[in-house]
Amino acid sequence: MSPRPRSRSRSLKIPDNKQIALLIDPDDTWGRSVIQGIASAVRNVLPWSLWIAPRDQQWRLRVPRNWQGDGIIAAIRDDKTADHVSGLDLPTVNVSSWEKDYPDCYRVKTNDTRRAEMAFSHFRERSFSHFAYYGPPSQRYSQSRGDYFQDVVQAAGFVCDTFRSRTTTREKSSIQERTLRWLQQAPRPLAIFAADPHSGVLLTEVCSAVGFRVPEEIAILVGDTDDLLCNISAPPLSSIVLASEQIGMTSVRILESLLKGKKVKSKVHALPPLHVIERQSSEMLAIDDPLLVDALRFIRVRAHTGIQVSDVLQTVPISRRSLEQRFRQLLNCTPADEIRRIKIERVKQLLISTDKTVEQIAASSGFCSPGQLCFAFRKQIGQTPIEFRRSIRAG
Repeated sequence: MSPRPRSRSRSLKIPDNKQIALLIDPDDTWGRSVIQGIASAVRNVLPWSLWIAPRDQQWRLRVPRNWQGDGIIAAIRDDKTADHVSGLDLPTVNVSSWEKDYPDCYRVKTNDTRRAEMAFSHFRERSFSHFAYYGPPSQRYSQSRGDYFQDVVQAAGFVCDTFRSRTTTREKSSIQERTLRWLQQAPRPLAIFAADPHSGVLLTEVCSAVGFRVPEEIAILVGDTDDLLCNISAPPLSSIVLASEQIGMTSVRILESLLKGKKVKSKVHALPPLHVIERQSSEMLAIDDPLLVDALRFIRVRAHTGIQVSDVLQTVPISRRSLEQRFRQLLNCTPADEIRRIKIERVKQLLISTDKTVEQIAASSGFCSPGQLCFAFRKQIGQTPIEFRRSIRAG
């Protein structure tokens, strides 16, 4: 009996997995969203093994000294974490808004100017004329976040007050006392841009304790979204939704290039926020004119359906001339201008947060045709819709 022929063993090439540490806290909505974006960009595409939120005995985000890794994506928020990451001497992408940057550290963050503009626009749409920024000492955000908001407010010809702490203490009762003194001397109705949901919750607690009505006397919008904190606050907090998943995905693209030895054009990539979630804390119009308030609410709710000024006049018992006079006197625009502005804002939001075509966006924004949308958009924004979308996504 002849010997059985041996089957040739086929050598399989096993991809060399890269070991990547994610020094990002998953305990809030922002951190989870960034991690989700990273995982989505890596899954079934890159041979990476992700080590999520490793910690040391003091529960700090750290990797062990003997860790044989290839790269880091980290939310660096203090000098000690920065020194730890720098000491690893690995390709690193920082996804926090921390101001200090180490020479070899690339960064993906939220565009703070766009965030400030979005917050100011939200308040101006509600006709506020008194503004303030609230940002108690914290490592969760850069203290310059208030400077961006102040610059935007002042550029529009208004004054912006800022809660400034003489000390760096984070003891809650001390911050509450200083917050109360600050609020007592502020004008009202007051629109406050709070740095993040934690500071927003603290602000509502102080207002509740002393009887300041939110949003009637003090309207609050926070600069980030945490689903739990924003919804359990009393009242629920309006918030800005950041492009957190896109930040994670962009950080993966940058780190992938660094691991391959490719050059990355820019050290800093700033992505614009997506949109505002309006909750009860800012759900009011600071106008002492009930008919105008009704007209503005109707426009805000129905502009995307293609309404005209004549539709507004069917809702409020007022003549067209009187309505236009009130708009010009209090808002420095006409009803038609306001309808157009709300429609354009919706277009911008859809261009940023969806992949809908211009035709689809025109149909869901109240424009008769894509051509009409493009003409109006370019006249007001200075770019075509496609150019705007590309510039936003390019960071």
